[in-house]
Amino acid sequence: MPKSPRLSLQRGKLARHSGCITLAPETNNKIYLSEAFPQIDLPQRIKPPENFKSPSRIAVASRDDRVRQTYFSPQAIAMKKLKKNLRAKFDNIIGLDENLTCFAYPNRRLQDEAVSAKLLKEFTILVESSKRSGRHDTEFAAYICLGIIHDNAQHYAKAIDCYMGAYLLSEKMDNTMLQALSCNYIGVDYQMLSSINIAYMYTGHFLDAGNVSLEKALFFHQKHLELSNDAGKFVAHLNLGLTSASLNLPSEATWHYQEGVRLAISNDNTQWQSLAVGNLGLLAYRHNDTETSLACIERHLQHLELLHDRSGEAYAWFLLGQIALRVGEHDKAVRSLDHAYRMSQEIGELSVTKQYSCYLGVARARMQMKDYIAEVSSSAGHNTEYD
Repeated sequence: MPKSPRLSLQRGKLARHSGCITLAPETNNKIYLSEAFPQIDLPQRIKPPENFKSPSRIAVASRDDRVRQTYFSPQAIAMKKLKKNLRAKFDNIIGLDENLTCFAYPNRRLQDEAVSAKLLKEFTILVESSKRSGRHDTEFAAYICLGIIHDNAQHYAKAIDCYMGAYLLSEKMDNTMLQALSCNYIGVDYQMLSSINIAYMYTGHFLDAGNVSLEKALFFHQKHLELSNDAGKFVAHLNLGLTSASLNLPSEATWHYQEGVRLAISNDNTQWQSLAVGNLGLLAYRHNDTETSLACIERHLQHLELLHDRSGEAYAWFLLGQIALRVGEHDKAVRSLDHAYRMSQEIGELSVTKQYSCYLGVARARMQMKDYIAEVSSSAGHNTEYD
């Protein structure tokens, strides 16, 4: 009896993943991040080995996407009006922002649900068959693939379960490289889970000193640090810095970022240096350390120019403008923000262009007000002499 084409196709796909996978311990520092242009202020995932044949990760939302969803999307505008009306009608509404945020940022359907369901079924079968036959390498890879599929659907709790299965299996295999990979994925997903109903997505701006998910993220990133070589340690330090900052532990976060800078310099890696000093600069800015933030962001910008990351450059110029505004250097703020505005306009980032335009208007107004006050003061002093 001939097999149905659908069954044959499914088995054909399974065959691609069920071959013997050899996972030798890593002997060098060639660890690649999952994003081609990783963004500061976001947790970093390590790219799985090529021989896993894992599904592609859906790219992390760009800064332009985040600004659009937070400020300019129809949902964000409607939610802003709703909150305004509720505050006008009712006094002292407790927890208004927290209770409505989950409606403002619904779960994004990032991938075809039918394709996702089919892949989940395939890799679940592969996990079970590999477990029965004792092919632990293939079983581990299948767990990772299942976790990535859940990540793409933003089902972080389910993804953590899959990565935890991979971690326990890697412990049984006594493979520290695979343990480190699992810990990285688990830690990042706990970070993403920490703000799932509070913000559009987790960034370093999120602050919650008692967040249980962040505490768990800290544990697994620390485990990742202990198990890794230099490249893995760098990624772990970045994620530990971000998690510590969100737990309101700025001293610990600063130390981790400084260790990241040290590792980046010792490995002569421009991208690493850009990420480490950029995160350190943002942390310093948020804690009003203007001198450190200025030095770090300027250095971050230099690295971005070498990496040809235009979106990152625009954001770095924006940060320099914000720092200048804070210290009252309005002319410098105008130049920096104008640079950010023009660059974002050139690369087609419409939402951040609107955002930068608003801040540029503020900087120009403050600069003109400063000149106006100086002119009025001079005129008043001149009239006093004649009186």
